[in-house]
Amino acid sequence: SKLAGAMAALDGLMQNGDNKFNEYLGDGKDPVLAPPGQHSMDPLEILSQMMSCQITEKASAIEALSAAGAGQEFEMPNKYRVLAPSGDETFFIREGTDMCTRQLGTCFSDCAAWNADIRVINGEGEAEEAFQLRRPWTLTCCCLNRPHVSIVDVQSGEELAEMIDTCHCFDMTFTVKDKSREPAMFVKGGCCQLGLYCPLPCGPCAKVNFTATDASGKEIGHIQKKVPSVLKFLATPDVDNYHVNLAAIDDPVLKLALVAISVFIDFRYFSHNENAKDGDGDHIPDRFDYGLGNVE
Repeated sequence: SKLAGAMAALDGLMQNGDNKFNEYLGDGKDPVLAPPGQHSMDPLEILSQMMSCQITEKASAIEALSAAGAGQEFEMPNKYRVLAPSGDETFFIREGTDMCTRQLGTCFSDCAAWNADIRVINGEGEAEEAFQLRRPWTLTCCCLNRPHVSIVDVQSGEELAEMIDTCHCFDMTFTVKDKSREPAMFVKGGCCQLGLYCPLPCGPCAKVNFTATDASGKEIGHIQKKVPSVLKFLATPDVDNYHVNLAAIDDPVLKLALVAISVFIDFRYFSHNENAKDGDGDHIPDRFDYGLGNVE
C-alpha cells in the first residue's frame, strides 16, 4: 500500500507538471475540479440543447518528450475539452486510470482497462462530476470478448448506455446499447480513408470520418477526427480533435453516447505516439527518418 501511495503521489506530481506546462505554453490549464457531491448543473439538459461540439484533446509535454527523447512514450492521462459552437467549454473529460495500468495499455491495448470522468462546467468555471466511462479489463482475442465501455450517471450510479467495439474485418464499427441492452445506435468509420494510412495536417489526409445511424439505419450523427495543427502533428501526433454533429439526435443520452464514442475511438485507434518508433536507434523518429540516420 505504501508503494501504491508513493506511485500515486508521483503520478500526481507529473500531472501537475503537465498542467503547468499547458497553462503557460500549451492548451491552457485544467479547470478547477468541484468537490464530490456538488451538482449545480443538469448535464443532460445541456446536452439536449447541444447541436454540435468540438472535442479537443490536450497535449502532454511528458508524453512528447519521453517519446522523442527516450523512444518510449510514458503514458499520461488523456484529457479533452468539449466546446460548444460558441467556443465555450461545456464539459471536461479526464482519464482516471492509475499510472501502472496506463503503461500496460501500451502493450495490451485490446485488453487494458481505463476509466474517465465526464465533468460539466458550471457558472464558476468549476468542473462538476456528471458521468463516468468505465472500460474493464477483457481477455480480447479477435472477435472474442470485444472491448466495451459503460456510461454511468455519477449521481444515481445508473448505467445509461454501453458502447461496444464490435468485431469487423475492415471497418471501425461501434454499437451503442441502451439501458435495456437493446441496440440504439451504430457508429462506423470506413477503412478506405487517407487519414488512416497517411495522416497529415492538411487536406483529406487530416480527416477520418465516422457516421452514426439509429436502429433503423437512418443517419443521425457524424464524427470527424482531425489533425489539429502542424505543430501538434510534429510534436504530439497522438493528439487529435473531434467535431461531433448531434443535430439530428433528440435523446440526450444518445448525444452523450456519441460524445463518449469519440473518446472511445481515440483510446482504441489514435492514442499511439508515432514519435516513439525508432527502429534503427538513431534517435530520429522513424516517420522523419528516411534512412539518413545510418549514412556514414
